[in-house]
Amino acid sequence: MSGTDRGALADILLGQVGRHPDGSRRWAEADPYLLRHAVQHAVEGGRLDELLADPEFLVYADPATLIPALPGASGPDAVIAATVYRSVLEDLPSALPERRRQYLAISGARVGARALARRLSRPFGSPALALEPLFSTGSEIKPAVRAVFNDGDFRVYAVAVARTGGRHVVVTSSTDREGYDTIIRFRDLRTGEPTLPPITITGDREHPGRASRYQRVIAASEVDGEAVVVLRSESGLVVRSVATGQVVREHPTGEGNCLATGMLAGRAVAATDEGPGIFVRDLVTGAPVGPAIRTPSDRVCSLEIGEIGDHPVLVYATHSGRYGDEDPGGTCHVIDLHSGARIGPVHRCSPRSGTVIARLGLHEGRPVVVLGPWGVHTDMNGQRYHPKVEIRDVFTGEERFPTWTQFEGITALAVTLMDGHAVLVAGDGSGAVTVRDLSVGEAYELLRVGVARGWVGDLAIARADGHVLVLAACDDGALRVADLSPSDSSPADPSPGHQIGVESIALTRVGGHPVVLSGGHLGDLHCRDARTGSWTALLSHGDLRITDIAVATIAQRQVVVTGSPRAGVRLHDLASGQPLADYRSPGDDMEWVHSVDVLPMDGRPVIVGAGDDGLVWMWDLLSGECLLRWKVPDGDAHRPVWRGLLVDGTPVLAGVQAEYGPTTGQIALYDLASRTRRDVVIQAFEGYNAQQCLAVHEHRGVPLVAFADFEGNLAVWEARTGTLVSRVINEARTVRPQTALACGEVNGRAVCVVGTQAGHLGVHDLLTGERIADTVLPGGWIHCVDIDGDGLVAVGYGQEVAVLDMGGAVMGDRA
Repeated sequence: MSGTDRGALADILLGQVGRHPDGSRRWAEADPYLLRHAVQHAVEGGRLDELLADPEFLVYADPATLIPALPGASGPDAVIAATVYRSVLEDLPSALPERRRQYLAISGARVGARALARRLSRPFGSPALALEPLFSTGSEIKPAVRAVFNDGDFRVYAVAVARTGGRHVVVTSSTDREGYDTIIRFRDLRTGEPTLPPITITGDREHPGRASRYQRVIAASEVDGEAVVVLRSESGLVVRSVATGQVVREHPTGEGNCLATGMLAGRAVAATDEGPGIFVRDLVTGAPVGPAIRTPSDRVCSLEIGEIGDHPVLVYATHSGRYGDEDPGGTCHVIDLHSGARIGPVHRCSPRSGTVIARLGLHEGRPVVVLGPWGVHTDMNGQRYHPKVEIRDVFTGEERFPTWTQFEGITALAVTLMDGHAVLVAGDGSGAVTVRDLSVGEAYELLRVGVARGWVGDLAIARADGHVLVLAACDDGALRVADLSPSDSSPADPSPGHQIGVESIALTRVGGHPVVLSGGHLGDLHCRDARTGSWTALLSHGDLRITDIAVATIAQRQVVVTGSPRAGVRLHDLASGQPLADYRSPGDDMEWVHSVDVLPMDGRPVIVGAGDDGLVWMWDLLSGECLLRWKVPDGDAHRPVWRGLLVDGTPVLAGVQAEYGPTTGQIALYDLASRTRRDVVIQAFEGYNAQQCLAVHEHRGVPLVAFADFEGNLAVWEARTGTLVSRVINEARTVRPQTALACGEVNGRAVCVVGTQAGHLGVHDLLTGERIADTVLPGGWIHCVDIDGDGLVAVGYGQEVAVLDMGGAVMGDRA
C-alpha cells in the first residue's frame, strides 16, 4: 500500500471518532479497535504528531501500542506530549483512563507543560479533576526511560540480554508475589512482548522468601552457535536455550553464589566460586579449564570475565568476613586466564566497605578496576559511613580517577564504552541509577526507581538500533529500560526539587498571595509561589533535615520556625529569608527536633518543640527565653510524632505513645502550662506509623485530633474528651501504609488530606470521614502534606514539591 493510500486509510479510521463542539475528538466513546490501533495507522499515514498532541487520545489510547510509537514524535507539541507520557510509564499501562488522566496531568506539571496539564485537568464536556495540579517540581523526571516491563512479580533479581533470530531477547529471573517460586521470563527488547512462555521453578514452600541462587545470578553466552543463558542452581549450572527455553546443558558444581561468562581460547566458559577457589568451566562439557584459582577468602562477592589486550582475564572481589568497624575492607584481584597468574597488585578496598562489586574498565587507554562497595555502615553512635567508589590502575594499583562518596552504596554496577571512553552505570540503595563519564567526570541520574518502590539489584547493557540501552532489574518487580545514548529530543525542563528528599511542607501567604515552604534532607528550605511554582527565596537551617515548619505573624511581620537535628530550632524572616534567632536547649540535648508549633500563651507567642524520648521545649518567640525543658511521663515510650494545639486556651501537646513494632498505641495529651498529663487517653492505632501522621485542628471552637496509621485507618477525636468523631477503615492496598496527614478549613468545611507510601492522596470530610476526592502522584512515597483555606494542597513526595487545587471538589463549584 502506498503512502497516499495509508494516509487515506488513516483519514477514514480517524473520521469514525466523533467530535465535541470545540472540534476535539470524543475518544472516550471510540471503538476499542481504534483505541488500540489508531496509533499504528497514524504512523503509517504520517499523522502521529496529530494524535500525540490530542490530550484525550493520551488518556484513552492503549499504552501497549502507544508506547513503542513515542520515539516517532517530531513536532514541538508531539515531543512534549511524548515526554509527558514517557515520564509516567511506570503507572499508565495498568491504570484505568481516569487514573491515566491524573498521572498525565501531574506529569505535565512536572515537566513544565502547563498548557497540556490544564487541558488534561479540564476536559471539554467532562468533569474537571477534583484535585487539579497547579505546579510540581520535576527532579525525578528522567526522559531517558524508554520502557518499563512489569509482570507483577515481587522482585526482579537478575537480567541478561542475548541476540537470537535477529532480535535482542531479555532474560530475567524474578520471584513470584508469594515469594516461593522463581520465574524465568523471555521478552523482546524492542516491543516488550514475551518471546516464550515464562518458566516457573518451584521454590521452598516451607520457607517462603528464601532466596534461591536461581534468583541471584544469570548470564548470557553461546553454546554450539546458539544463544543461551546460564543460571546457577542449588546443584550446579543450568544452560537454557534463548530460542526455546529448554535446558541444553547441566553441569554439577560446588557451593557458591557468583557467576560470570566469557570466552577463553574460542570456547564459551563460565566462572563460578566453589568453596575455597574459583573454577573456570567449559560451558559445553562442564569440565574445568585449568586448575582452580585459589582465593584469599571463600567469601567471593563479585566475578567478571573480560579482556586486557588479547588476554582474557578474571576480575574477582572478596569480602573480609568481618563487619562494621571491624571490617578492614575486602580485596580485588585480576587474573590472567591463560597463565593463571595475578596481573598487578592486590587492590584493597576501603575499611567498612563490606560486599564489593568489581568491574573492569578503560580510562585514558589504561585498564582499570572499578570498586563499588555495597553497604552503608552505621556505628553505635548513629554515624553513617557512606562507601567510596575507587578506580585503580590494573597494573600499578594507582588511583586513576578521584574517589567519590556514593550515597547509600552501590547495589549494581556496569562499565561500558561510549565514543572510546569508559562510562560507569551504577545503581544505589536510594533507587537511583547514576551515569558517570570518566572522560569528563560529571555524573547524572539516568533513572530513579523511587524510595517507595525499591532499588536496582542488577544491570545489563545492550546495543540496539544505534543506541546504548541500560536494563535495570529492580526490587519492585519491574524491569526498566533507559537510553544511555545522548539525545536532544526531549524538551523537559523541570523545576528542581530537593536534592535527596522532602521532609516537611507548609502553605502560607505573602502579601495575600499563597506560597509554599518545603524543607529538605540537607537543611534547605525553599519558598515558592504556590500557584506557579516560581522560586522566590531560599532559606537554610543546619545541614541535616528540616523536620518541621511552622509559620506565624508577629507585629505584621511573617516569620518561619524550623526544627532540625543538631541545629535545634531557628526563626527566619519570611520576606528576606534571613535567620533571626536560634533557640537552644539549656541542657544542650536537642539531638533531634521532630515538631515545632507556634501557640499563644498568656497573650505572647511561644514555640513548642518536641524531640526524642519525650523531651519537650517551649521558648518565648520574642525574647528567646527557654520557658520549659521537660521530659513527659513515660517519655521513653513516645515515638517521634507530636503536635501542639490549644484546648480551652491552654497550650497542649499531643504525642503518640507506643512500643515499636506491631503493637496498639495511644495518643496522650500534655498540659504545657501545668506540666501535667491530661486524663484524656485516645486509643489510636495498631501498627507502625509515620512522623507526619498526627494532625490537629480547631473547628468552630472544638479542638480535634486526627491520626492516620500504617494499616489504612483514619480517625478523628474531640481533644477535650477523647470522643470519637469519625473513623475511616481503608481496606484497599493502595491506601496503605498512610504516611502524611494534614487538617484544615476550606470554605467553612473541615477537611483532612492523607497521603500514602504508594503515592495516593485522599481528601476526607473531617467530621464524617466521607471521601471527597483522590488522586495519585508518580514516584510513590508522600512524605508530607498541608492545606490552606482556599483549597490548595501542598505535597512533598520523593524529591518533589507539588501544589494541587481541591477547592472545586470541596465547595462543589467546578464544572
